Amino acid sequence: MSGFFGIRLARHLKKMMKYMRYVFNDHFILVCVFLLGGLGFYYSQVLKTLPENFVWGRPIVIVFWLVLLQIGRIATLAQEADKVFILPKEPEMNHYLNRAMRYSIWLPLIALILLGGMSMPLVVVSTGWAFSTFFYFIVMLGLLKISHLRLQKYELYQISTKEAQLWFAIWLITSGVAIALSLYVLPLAGLLIGLVQVMLFFFVMNKKETAVSLDWEQMVQKEKNRMHRIYQFIHLFTDVPEISSSVKRRKFLDPLLSNIKKTSQNTYLYLYARSLLRGSEYSGLFIRLVLVGGVILFFLKEFWISLGVSVLFIYLIGFQLIPIYTQFDYMVMTHLYPVPNEQKKQAVSKLVTVLLLAAAILFSVFVLIALPDSKEGLLVVGALFVEVILFAKFYVPYRLKKMEV
Repeated sequence: MSGFFGIRLARHLKKMMKYMRYVFNDHFILVCVFLLGGLGFYYSQVLKTLPENFVWGRPIVIVFWLVLLQIGRIATLAQEADKVFILPKEPEMNHYLNRAMRYSIWLPLIALILLGGMSMPLVVVSTGWAFSTFFYFIVMLGLLKISHLRLQKYELYQISTKEAQLWFAIWLITSGVAIALSLYVLPLAGLLIGLVQVMLFFFVMNKKETAVSLDWEQMVQKEKNRMHRIYQFIHLFTDVPEISSSVKRRKFLDPLLSNIKKTSQNTYLYLYARSLLRGSEYSGLFIRLVLVGGVILFFLKEFWISLGVSVLFIYLIGFQLIPIYTQFDYMVMTHLYPVPNEQKKQAVSKLVTVLLLAAAILFSVFVLIALPDSKEGLLVVGALFVEVILFAKFYVPYRLKKMEV
């Protein structure tokens, strides 16, 4: 069964690689570089203002590391048909799930190294210890994450919800104690507790699993949920056949369409606007990006960082909205409309312009509240509206022309 997981994993990775070329495009990488660079600069400036032995530093790190340990779920790659065709192989499924655990540890481990490393300057400021203690902390966090994955494997068996919650509480408490002791007493102390936790979880759960059967329904459902979250992220960059957006009437939003005259010149503008308001695909994307950008801008006090983040988010919102152009390409009726193709481009350009102006207004409010200097705030506001005009006038037509090639 271990080899069977390898076959499934190869197919899964091949499929994911096809999507990754759309996710890690030039625009996304550019946004990440500027965003991480800005946040890193702001983080370094904040650290310089903190006193030695910063009291709140250790509690912040404890909470941050506990949240960080939640990253990553066991990837069983289970499918619906397994409940019938793989059921006779249940006695051998332990090898399959162990292989799944070994594969599932890599992504969380990379996240722990990167984000844990980012938190080390705060640890150094708070504790006064050297950066060399990073090794002890990473090994400890890695052990705690292995225990977390071992618990997730145990939850795939037919155990009660109460028992699963009890074991998660044990894991969470012991993990919190390990992190606290490593920060307040000695880094090696947390590592030792993490090692004891791993040994205890493996010994007890290996013994318990021999007395229970797999919960196939739950295993398949958890894998569906895990893949759905992945597809939701990929869906921000390209169409994913495995995910479908929901459609709701939302009659209370009809007044927003009253300004669109019902003439043949506005055919596609009305269709795109109605699709945006009723569907969850683009409206959800727009709302999420505006909320995330607004929250970040609300806490930024530096002019250049605020300018960079706001400009990047406006660009990101506009870039993600442009694919609405192909929303009705596969509907037969739209090909029968006596409407020139140029009207579609104008409709998308108008819709993107209106949405970006709305986002720019909201971002402007957050910037004017957050920045201490009103002149700097007005400069950011001016830059946002100039960007919206340039984006709608030049970049949108360029992207639409490229999409038709």
